[in-house]
Amino acid sequence: MDRDKILLTPGPLTTTLRTKLAMLKDWGSWDADFNAVTASVRKSLLAVIHGQDSHVVVPLQGSGTFSVEAAVATVVPKDGHVLVMDNGAYCKRAARLTTLMGRRCTVMPFDEAAQVSPAALDAMLEADTSITHVMLIH
Repeated sequence: MDRDKILLTPGPLTTTLRTKLAMLKDWGSWDADFNAVTASVRKSLLAVIHGQDSHVVVPLQGSGTFSVEAAVATVVPKDGHVLVMDNGAYCKRAARLTTLMGRRCTVMPFDEAAQVSPAALDAMLEADTSITHVMLIH
């Protein structure tokens, strides 16, 4: 087949030439090179949050919506209560998905151009002790 493939991606993004060139290599999910890259990404993400001793990184293949749905369905029990720190369209979608999956959801709105306030989060968690999980998409 000599026809160019079309890359369909969700969201407002541009794929750089460097990314497109990197995609020319086939990576098997059980190949040593693939596993080394995945391990490096997992380690780097843990370093960002200083979570090497307390957290685990689980890469998910799929769109952002897929990952949000997987996280809510896996981590939040049916009787859980999610606080979504809404800083834009992706958090609005996450809140909708959370509600559609039958979990209780409270939305705390923030301007998408502003930082989310840790003090406001602390106050909300103190005011509503039924909140079991906090979600923020950056």
